Amino acid sequence: MKRSVLSSILRGVTFVLLSLAALFTLLGGIGTTCVAFAAENWESMAALVPVKPVFQVLVVISIAAAVYGILAIVRLGKSKPAAYRDVLIFLVVGLVTSTIQYYFSLTLRGKTAPNNVRLYVTVLALIVFLLLRLPPAWKASGFGQNSSGKPSVSGPTGMALLLCGLVTLTTPLWAAPTHLLNGENTVSVLLPHLLAGGIALILAGCWTLFARRKDSRLAERGARLLASK
Repeated sequence: MKRSVLSSILRGVTFVLLSLAALFTLLGGIGTTCVAFAAENWESMAALVPVKPVFQVLVVISIAAAVYGILAIVRLGKSKPAAYRDVLIFLVVGLVTSTIQYYFSLTLRGKTAPNNVRLYVTVLALIVFLLLRLPPAWKASGFGQNSSGKPSVSGPTGMALLLCGLVTLTTPLWAAPTHLLNGENTVSVLLPHLLAGGIALILAGCWTLFARRKDSRLAERGARLLASK
């Protein structure tokens, strides 16, 4: 397998997992606000009323961690110094907050969905990210080789954005089983924001893929012109 192919695969898997972890952390933080500030309004969430202050703190930390993580992932794509450390901090904070929420939901309600999905994705992303730092994998991935600060526009990045966009757009569908109240899907409250965010991510993914193809074609033309001289 050529180094470029192996690098694309490693970067693709890494960016997809990190992007999903950041997305679920953000959605988890936003989606938990109803429980954190108004658990008493839902019979199924009444058991969490005593720990509302804890959930309120988790909401703030989760949203802040997600934003920090998104910026860190972008820095990683640009091979910025300390980008790996920043992404690792995001994953650890995301893991701690989702674990605490998982514990209280399991012990007080007996149910953990949909936070369990966030926890599993974060754990998987953290394991892969730690393994990526092993010298052979790190060298093969190509991370840290571009210090120019220019964006690493690539197919894997575009695919990660597209996947996150689709997950965001379909949130009312996959989150419905755990967000039904009197037959109504409470996720619909965030529908305008989910639609806007999902469409923005999909457009960004399409632009990234298109820009990559355009850059490749320009590079090929430049190489041909140089060869003809």
